[in-house]
Amino acid sequence: MRRISLRRHRAALGALMLVAVGVVRGAAAAEGGPTPEEYVRQVGGDAKIVPAGMLAIDGHNVVCGTRPTVLDNKLDDYGAAFPGFLILNPKLLARIKSLPVKLWIHAHECGHQFRGPDEETADCFAVQRGRRQGWLTPEGLEDVCIFMAPAKADNVHFTGTQRCEAMKACYADRSIR
Repeated sequence: MRRISLRRHRAALGALMLVAVGVVRGAAAAEGGPTPEEYVRQVGGDAKIVPAGMLAIDGHNVVCGTRPTVLDNKLDDYGAAFPGFLILNPKLLARIKSLPVKLWIHAHECGHQFRGPDEETADCFAVQRGRRQGWLTPEGLEDVCIFMAPAKADNVHFTGTQRCEAMKACYADRSIR
């Protein structure tokens, strides 16, 4: 399984964010990023906005508070997050057979909405949410670990193996909300 680099995507989206901050007024500018509508206009193609509460992944309804999700087949990773909305790549998600992995990806990006940019914190948020909601079992977490195993470290991520170990500890810790 091939993991697609976030570096190029983040660099391009970082530039997009700088442009958007310069031209956007209101809440989006205050948060430091484009609105979902601006993102969709910038990326073009068949990207579309799914309102909060309306997204289903393989028949499983997923929610990230009041935040919408942009579906973008051109995103160079499975998911990403901007302040106020999530982005998922449906083409890449369709290649994944495990529902817990797909739901973990969504929950991880949602974790950025509630806990900030730290990747380990978003991972922990996702496994805790999955455990609480019942869609992430120890077997499902193993699927996530297998999915993450090939991932190499970069400036914001540990290796997939390191992330897996941290997620297993987080999953087991009942004191984390």
